[in-house]
Amino acid sequence: MSFIIPDADSLVTYIKNWTGSSDTTEIQQCIYQAELMLRNIELPALRSDPYNPAYIGTADQYGQVPIPADMNKPIVFFKQGNHPGGVQSPTGPWIVYDRIGDRDMIAQSLIAQLYLTPVNLPSVIRGKFSEVGGNYKFLPLVAQGDKINMYYYMSWPLLFTPIYASDDVTQVGTVQNNAVLSSFPEGYVYGTLHCYYTKRHSEQDAQVYLQKFEDAWKRIEDQNDKGKWSGGHTRQYSIFQPRRATQYNIK
Repeated sequence: MSFIIPDADSLVTYIKNWTGSSDTTEIQQCIYQAELMLRNIELPALRSDPYNPAYIGTADQYGQVPIPADMNKPIVFFKQGNHPGGVQSPTGPWIVYDRIGDRDMIAQSLIAQLYLTPVNLPSVIRGKFSEVGGNYKFLPLVAQGDKINMYYYMSWPLLFTPIYASDDVTQVGTVQNNAVLSSFPEGYVYGTLHCYYTKRHSEQDAQVYLQKFEDAWKRIEDQNDKGKWSGGHTRQYSIFQPRRATQYNIK
């Protein structure tokens, strides 16, 4: 399918030929509806490289890292023992962060300075992180300049989104491709056909393509679940315990 649907215009042509429709605007609207169904897809092509400096966050003076503009949802964050300035320390701490709720993060941060920071433990420690406002906050507290490796699923541009020149006014084209269309074209095809037949009130055909869409999605999920964390570590608690190093959960 990827060989016959290289871009957005080709997708429109494919759907029009399949359905017999001649309404380009209607097909584009159905493609947009399908993209809304695909927003949380977890594709390998959408994963960030946590070892690339572009995806390593730097803590500010409040120990927070801004949420990346291109983030869809986190997979896992970790700290390689980096100290301010990006220097790796042989004494750690080496931390993998579990995600918790923002209210828990705010409450626990109030007394976090009373906790001992795990250092010089030759093991990986479980910490915590949460979204607070437009930033990520971490426990144990991180210092200004600390580096956090951020592994996450990136957002992706929707097809036919306007592309503007450097003046942000002049439109020079539209988005014709993205990582989802390139690596998961069946998602676009089945999702668009489902939305098309739903709009046409053909429930039987709509259900056929919805089932095809869900089956294709499950194949992606099956691959993600083979020994991997899907969508971040979603347990809403952490085993980080202050003061007593023996209570740390060792990876």
